[in-house]
Amino acid sequence: MSSCRDTAIEHMSLLFTDYRPQFFIRPDGTVLINLRNAAGKRLMSRVIQQEEQTSAVLLNNLVERIRRDLMTVEGPLEQENVDWFLKRIELQTFVPVNPTHRPRKIVVAGARLRALSGK
Repeated sequence: MSSCRDTAIEHMSLLFTDYRPQFFIRPDGTVLINLRNAAGKRLMSRVIQQEEQTSAVLLNNLVERIRRDLMTVEGPLEQENVDWFLKRIELQTFVPVNPTHRPRKIVVAGARLRALSGK
């Protein structure tokens, strides 16, 4: 498992170099990532679940959610970034080993963002 974890950490480090990523391995096997701006202010923290560490698709979905959230945190939405908010992103709403939870949902940006984008 640690090789998958190390690969996920390396991948995230390369993608978010501008945000000075810091990683903390938690006792349950998940990884906490902190992203900071150039001044050292923490912009956000996210948990990389074990399932995301082992699946390229789930890790990519996490990366896309983080990018979208960073755009929101950093200020007004620029026209070239509107498509990020129109894209469907799968959210992991259950742990695959526990089939009693609801299946995954697909979330689309709200009506307000769609109206702002003109799409």
